[in-house]
Amino acid sequence: MNKFRLIVDPPLSGPINMAKDHAILYGISHHGLLPVLRIYRWLEPTVTVGFFEDIKYTVNRVYCNKKKIPIIRRESGGGTVLHHMELTYSFTIQLDSNLIPQSVEGSFQKIISPLINTLKEYIDQVEYRPVNDIVINRRKISGSAQIRKYGALQQHGTIMLDIDDEILTSSILYDGFKLINRGFISQRQSLTSMTDETGRDIDEKFIEEFVAKIINRFHKEFSIDFTASDISESEKKIMEEYAEKFASDKWNYKK
Repeated sequence: MNKFRLIVDPPLSGPINMAKDHAILYGISHHGLLPVLRIYRWLEPTVTVGFFEDIKYTVNRVYCNKKKIPIIRRESGGGTVLHHMELTYSFTIQLDSNLIPQSVEGSFQKIISPLINTLKEYIDQVEYRPVNDIVINRRKISGSAQIRKYGALQQHGTIMLDIDDEILTSSILYDGFKLINRGFISQRQSLTSMTDETGRDIDEKFIEEFVAKIINRFHKEFSIDFTASDISESEKKIMEEYAEKFASDKWNYKK
């Protein structure tokens, strides 16, 4: 069995969520700490942008400022995401581990697989869409992003539980050309959620059940022996330092 730490967090602020993932990546690579599966949520609606993105083309800053929606630049790539009614996961492991393929697409597909198989317990026609999405009838329910740094890999991503149409369509500037190429006329039409697909109320009981199923899938597919924990004291110091970075305009609005 492969030993991992398991961290299941309550809703946290955007800067803390990003800083905690960074601290885990650093702890694994610099201090030889065990790899981590982390599952978490967000204290408030938050927009994150990929490391290489220019915010003026992807985020409606006027709306976000009016509604006090934080905008945070991730260290990972990928596109702009509204984190709201969702579960987020991060999977962090040494790059030389034999548990994941070395290729980018292969590693995405391998790490996403437990999420796909969990969703299949509730929904039909769940598919992987290269390079980093999960779709249902072509509609995206999950996207992921990766960072490879310090000899470690961290993949984090979302599973949409429900969608607030007004916040979604107002906070993010979508690429209309990409939507049309995929056969959609609006960003909302291109997305789906657990509520959309199952018709169920996504209450705390459902979330607890869903999280347990995700953990069990990772346990089976990666032969993982989980130890429930939180980050170490050394990681907490890094998290506290980097929370300031992820809350700063200098980092978040850089071009």
